[in-house]
Amino acid sequence: MKKYFYGILIAFLCNVCLVGCAVYPTSTTNKWLEYELPPSKIVKDGSIFFEGKLSGDATFSVFYDNEIDNDGEYYYAMIMQNWGWTRNGDTWSATQGSRREKRGHIYINPKRGVAVYFYPQKHFNAFKVNINQKNAKH
Repeated sequence: MKKYFYGILIAFLCNVCLVGCAVYPTSTTNKWLEYELPPSKIVKDGSIFFEGKLSGDATFSVFYDNEIDNDGEYYYAMIMQNWGWTRNGDTWSATQGSRREKRGHIYINPKRGVAVYFYPQKHFNAFKVNINQKNAKH
């Protein structure tokens, strides 16, 4: 009987470990979602250059918006502060273990409708994020 129980327990644990389900963030999350993106994919003509899926039927699209990009320093400061960094004059400092940006990555905040892209060099741009809620099928 013990062997049977242990066999079932092991099979259950293997299924739990091997069969996972993808968890997508919601359209109202205030977290910065990270995606790798080469700079050649970035366009500033207003067309959509990056898309992704959120929970449910929601998707997002990223595109250039001059007003958002003009506020780029604001969004840069916001992301750094969310990651635990503090501005001291012209420099940023943080405690050990604070999150850092990855160059060549875009960070998307669905709740704020904004994305910040960190180019491999030392500059960044801010972009508009549009959340698309698909209607339920009838």
